[in-house]
Amino acid sequence: MNSKATQSILALATASLKSGQNPATRSSIYPRVDYIELQQIIDMDVLNYSIYEQNRFGGLLRRVETNIRSDLYLTLIGLLHKRSHRLVFTMSERAGIPFAFLQQYFPGRKPLVSMFTSWSWRQEKAITSFNLFSAMDLIIVKCQAMQQNFLSLKAPPERIRVIPFGIDHHFFSPIKDVEQLNNFVMTTGEIRTRDYATLFKAVAELPIKIFAAATGSWYAREKHTSLEMPVPDNVILSHRLSPAELRTAYAQSSFVVVPLYDAPHSAGATTVLEAMSMGRAVIVSRSSGILDYVIDGQTGILVSPGNVEEMREVIAHLISHPEEARRLGQNARRRIEAELNIDVYVKQIADTLKEYISRL
Repeated sequence: MNSKATQSILALATASLKSGQNPATRSSIYPRVDYIELQQIIDMDVLNYSIYEQNRFGGLLRRVETNIRSDLYLTLIGLLHKRSHRLVFTMSERAGIPFAFLQQYFPGRKPLVSMFTSWSWRQEKAITSFNLFSAMDLIIVKCQAMQQNFLSLKAPPERIRVIPFGIDHHFFSPIKDVEQLNNFVMTTGEIRTRDYATLFKAVAELPIKIFAAATGSWYAREKHTSLEMPVPDNVILSHRLSPAELRTAYAQSSFVVVPLYDAPHSAGATTVLEAMSMGRAVIVSRSSGILDYVIDGQTGILVSPGNVEEMREVIAHLISHPEEARRLGQNARRRIEAELNIDVYVKQIADTLKEYISRL
């Protein structure tokens, strides 16, 4: 633990480093990690998924928690460590919701800052049934739609902060020595948030190839990874890609399509921002949670969720107008460099935590 532990923040990070990721260096194999970057600018100790490796039943615990979408073991370890810190920062609802609930039964309550990245009816029921917003001293969300959703559920407005997500714009950047392929379109993302049925219907008769990494990001913990729907002949399904493979696929694509179900959280933001950072145009379903990230007609094109005809028309339009795809991609890259990158994201989180802890 940090030698200044009594002055520090304890962060529960629902992630872990992969082989080759070195917290002391910026690797060319993996993108930078938010909690590692945070530790460079704020006094913060981190508990992450590496604690499961120290438990003989760690693998079993991870499988169970993947199915219930709640990191109970990480939460319990956090509750045991909180006494030597001034503030606890849970970096997703997977730890934030159980921590808010269980802290009521552990001695020595600590101020809690909870970040939300996803949302479901189960989480809503847990929070409203046990009035857990009242147990969260500060709530960080990644889009305005989530803020409005929480306000409708009676979350205290003065406790909510909107901090848009940001990705590593140095790792995900245009690659000059990878050829961009004509009529080659990419899509990727977890099945639970992607409307692949609409996309596949839209492209079935188009003269293009769709490269679909439909099992989520390289770090995703998705419990359902099988597409239970017809897949057109022009769709190439891929298993989960490494970060380097994902970056190459973005570079090869004419543009990237992200078909979403409408949701109040920023589902799809990681894929959208990675593609934009690679200088690729994006076609994205107009989910309420993605509107903070795509400016329609400037950095991408928004289509109505579930509208097959509209998606088909927009895809066909960009295929036949590569100059428009190029313009959108260039604008997208500029916006990433200006505001939607990991440096801005981490600084906003650090400033928020510093400001809050200064009032304790």
